Amino acid sequence: MKILAIRLKNLASLAGPFEIDFTAEPLASAGLFAITGPTGAGKSTLLDALCLALFGAIPRLSNIGQSKVPDIDGDITTSDPRTLLRRGTGSGYAEVDFIGIDQRRYRARWETNRARDNATKKLQASRQTLTDLDSEQILSNQSKREFEQLIENRLGLNFEQFTRAVMLAQSEFSAFLKADDKERSELLEKLTNTAIYSQLGRRAYSKSKEAEDALKTLTAQASNIIPLAPELLAELEQRLSDAQQQLKAHQTQQRQLEIKQQWLTELHRLRDEQLAAQEALNSAQQAWDDHSGARQTLGQLERLGPQRHRFARRVTLNAQLDPLAEQIRQHQQQQTSLHDQQQQLESRRTQAQTSLLEAQQAHGSAKPLLLQAFEAQNTLNHLAQELAKASDLHQQSEQLCVQGQTSLQTLLDQQQQVGQRLERIAGQLQHSSELAPLAQAWNAWRDRLKSLTLIANRLKHGHSELPALQQRANAADQQLTEQRSALELLYREADCEVEAVTEQVQILGSLLQDNRKQQRAFEELARLWASQQDVDRQLADLTQQQQSAQQQREQLNSEGLRVRDELTVAEQTLTVTRQLLERQRLARSASVEELRVQLQDDQPCPVCGSIEHPWHQPEALLESLTQHDDNEQANAQKAVDLLTEQRNQLREQVGGVIARQKELLRQHEQLTARHQALAPDLESHPLTAQLLDRDADKRDGWLSQQLSQLSEVISRDEQRQQALLALQKDAARLQQQLQAATEASQTAAGHVAEQLKQLEADGQRLEEELTAFTPLVSPQVLEGLRSDASATVLQLEQQVTQRLDQLEQQHEEQQEQTERQQKIEKQQVEQQTRVHRQTELAQEVTRLGEQRQNSQQTLAGLLGEHASAEQWQQALEQTIEQARQAESLAAQALQDIHNQLIQLAAELKSGQQQQQALQQELAELDVQISEWRAQHPQLDDSALDTLLTYDDAHVEQLRTQLSSTDKALEQAKVLLQERDQRLQQHQAQHSDLTDSAQLAAALQQAHEQSALSEQHCADLRAELSEDQRRRNANSELQARIADANSEYLRWARLASLIGSAEGDRFRKIAQAYNLDLLVHHANAQLRQLVRRYRLKRGGSMLGLLVMDTEMGDELRSVHSLSGGETFLVSLALALGLASMASSTLRIESLFIDEGFGSLDPESLQLAMDALDGLQAQGRKVGVISHVQEMHERIPVQIKVRRQGNGLSTIEVGH
Repeated sequence: MKILAIRLKNLASLAGPFEIDFTAEPLASAGLFAITGPTGAGKSTLLDALCLALFGAIPRLSNIGQSKVPDIDGDITTSDPRTLLRRGTGSGYAEVDFIGIDQRRYRARWETNRARDNATKKLQASRQTLTDLDSEQILSNQSKREFEQLIENRLGLNFEQFTRAVMLAQSEFSAFLKADDKERSELLEKLTNTAIYSQLGRRAYSKSKEAEDALKTLTAQASNIIPLAPELLAELEQRLSDAQQQLKAHQTQQRQLEIKQQWLTELHRLRDEQLAAQEALNSAQQAWDDHSGARQTLGQLERLGPQRHRFARRVTLNAQLDPLAEQIRQHQQQQTSLHDQQQQLESRRTQAQTSLLEAQQAHGSAKPLLLQAFEAQNTLNHLAQELAKASDLHQQSEQLCVQGQTSLQTLLDQQQQVGQRLERIAGQLQHSSELAPLAQAWNAWRDRLKSLTLIANRLKHGHSELPALQQRANAADQQLTEQRSALELLYREADCEVEAVTEQVQILGSLLQDNRKQQRAFEELARLWASQQDVDRQLADLTQQQQSAQQQREQLNSEGLRVRDELTVAEQTLTVTRQLLERQRLARSASVEELRVQLQDDQPCPVCGSIEHPWHQPEALLESLTQHDDNEQANAQKAVDLLTEQRNQLREQVGGVIARQKELLRQHEQLTARHQALAPDLESHPLTAQLLDRDADKRDGWLSQQLSQLSEVISRDEQRQQALLALQKDAARLQQQLQAATEASQTAAGHVAEQLKQLEADGQRLEEELTAFTPLVSPQVLEGLRSDASATVLQLEQQVTQRLDQLEQQHEEQQEQTERQQKIEKQQVEQQTRVHRQTELAQEVTRLGEQRQNSQQTLAGLLGEHASAEQWQQALEQTIEQARQAESLAAQALQDIHNQLIQLAAELKSGQQQQQALQQELAELDVQISEWRAQHPQLDDSALDTLLTYDDAHVEQLRTQLSSTDKALEQAKVLLQERDQRLQQHQAQHSDLTDSAQLAAALQQAHEQSALSEQHCADLRAELSEDQRRRNANSELQARIADANSEYLRWARLASLIGSAEGDRFRKIAQAYNLDLLVHHANAQLRQLVRRYRLKRGGSMLGLLVMDTEMGDELRSVHSLSGGETFLVSLALALGLASMASSTLRIESLFIDEGFGSLDPESLQLAMDALDGLQAQGRKVGVISHVQEMHERIPVQIKVRRQGNGLSTIEVGH
């Protein structure tokens, strides 16, 4: 993986657009480059752009919470990368070109904008695209999830790995060095992105706990579900069989008594129905007698019926003839008026034809002049266009002349300024001429100056450290003496020897063990006692609930017996009703058929007296009787359904009460089992006897008092034990400090001797280097190199660099002066050409203006009063069109009048013919009506008018009333006959039953016996069902317990190896392997950075120690490293992590941000050597640092310069 280019626009302080191309010089050939600039200029923004383009995220915004910052359309979170969009801009982007792990070139782009790219509008969602540059194909531009998968596949790194393998941050590794095992495992997990091991450890622990809880739950459930023994089950089944036989016998006796009771009830009902049928017959006979007058009127209406339409037609004809005569008169008047209008329109059409002919002659006369006017007008328009075009060219020519003169004057001014700058540069070069020899070979001498500076700084630093080393040696001796005194003082204050302290700790441990054991015994006794009291209270509550449920069940049973009795009676009534109705239907059908057979045509009906016998009348009677029977059956069925619903509701309520009793019984058995299970434990407890010796109301208080006293004793012993253990710990710590002080004293003495030896060697090398520079610099500079090499070299480098820059600037200015003089000469020739062109265009404008004026005068003479030739032509054509329209309107109106006359003549003829036909029909009707009245002289005019007032509906209504009375009389006779037959048949069935009271008492006793037997059977069936439920549940639970136990054993074995509540057990195991690998890679980097130190695991499972190779491979804590040493070790760890990542992936680009400011010159030189080693491996390394010395040692730099007002620019150079 290699970064090829970074591009960005409008991100933070970098407006841009900017491009950093690592494939172009000077970055292409530079393996090491620096990103420089003042604080806040935008150096880190470059790395933000790199991460944004690839992952759409920024490392420094990853863990800052969810606080808000205001925006135009609301607040956005501070972790949102869109907050990098520069204020006052409408859009921004970050773009990176890179080589992926498949060696193809890709371009990743992140961009965001505000609505319509307006800086004052709403911020839009960001977008990311990935493009294959080799095939110029867009791989993703829609889904961000798709983009993440593609970028990880192409880079070979995710966001976390990229920020730790490519962008190295030493701050995390500095914390990693100083952390304990727990924190170090967490940091290492974060750095290596291996959180899966912690998750596996937590998951193994939770699964084991869940499996154990499930097993305990199932075991507890199984202990509360115990089925009946086989012998008890057989006894219960036999009792149920006996009860069912007894119930069957009682139900048979009850059914026999119920049949007798139903017969008596039906007898009373049939007698009541017979009386009601006799009364209905008397009422129907009286109604039939009252309608005799209506029957006479109906006969007259039926005789008038065939002639009724003639009377109605005569009235209609008289009403039609008068309006028709008036309509004929109006048509004759309209015909006269239309003839007058026709003559007027013919005169108007003649005038319009004359006007059209005159307009056409005028248009022909004006046509030659009109053609001349069009030609003159076209000429004038052409001249106007040419004049406008020439004027525009003349104006543009004037502007070009002005611009050319301005540009020429600008070049002359710039040429003068270049000359002044060349004079100033020449003076500066003359002032620094003494540096010319050194500047000519500056690249060769600069490395030797760096080496000289390093030696001088090391010599100076060594002299400054020597007093401190000597003081450290004296302090180490003093510390040794103090540690011996502190250890002796500790034992004197404790007033005991080491062996006595150990013995007292053991005695206290034994006492604490005994007291804790007794405390656990009292706690167990308190738990058992509280559980027993709780079970007793629950048993009392359940007993009361069972009594209440039993009372409710008895009430429901009583109500159920009552409803069942009523239901039985209703069902018997329904059965009898159905049987009787069926017999009635059979009898009724036979009688009706018999009456129908006796009827004869034109003979009165023996039932109603009518001479007409329609087929539907007997059917209507049958339908009425059938409806009456159906109503009786429906009422009986409704009573049965209502009582059945009440019985079902009561059964559901009884079932609910029984289920509740079963549940209460089950709970009672569970509590009884718990009570029985607690009793042996409580009785066998060694302290139960002491508890029962107390009064019942004082037992809880006695238990609390005993537990409180034991807690106080244990607490007092624990405090004494902690004090003794602290004494042992302090003594051990002082002993270790004494040993360390002894070793430190010896080490300090060796450091002093080594330092003196190193100072002597560095002094000799410094003098050798100064001798080489004597011919090149002044004595003052040599003295400065000897006294303050860093400052002198820095000043000398600045002076030489300034002289080299001045020489380069002088060359550039001279080259620019020559090129600008050529431009000036070219501009002068072009300006002369532009002035000549301007003069020619002015003459052309004047000539075209004169021609335009002549054409305007000619056109005015031709047009006269008209504004244009088009308007003149339009006026002539409009006159012709108006005349033509007038002639056309007159002809159309004349045609309309002619059409109206034809239509009116036809309507008049039709009306006259219709009048003649109606008069003839009226005469014929008068003759026919006179003949009919002669045949019926009894109908005078008054009676006839009265009968004619009856319409068909009235006649039909009268006929219906008479028919109803006839039918009602017949139905009453048939109904009485049918009721007599039913009563006789019913009495013939049981003539011996007369005592209904005795029968009701026997039936009540049978009901009670059946109810008791049914209840007894239901109870026995419920016991059998409950036992079967317990048996099935117990069998199922045993199978589930076996499965749960197998599951628990499997997870328990796994949890014992890697499981823990926080996942730290497996995390430490896994991270130990990662730590070994990280230490291996970090030591490889330390061999180049700090040859003196190596990292080594030790002290604990994830502990880190530093091995000092210059002190006989002595191991010491990482906390003993100085600030600069800590930075170098952290850098080695960061580089080691990058090496771990590159073991499977070649990473050719690295970026290191800050951290070099804490290094002394020698350590800085070592760090630079390490960076040189990285670039020697083929990697391109970028360093962000404020250290000026690093800026001087790294020639290729990306400079971020602050411009003010929050704006910065980027330059790439040496």
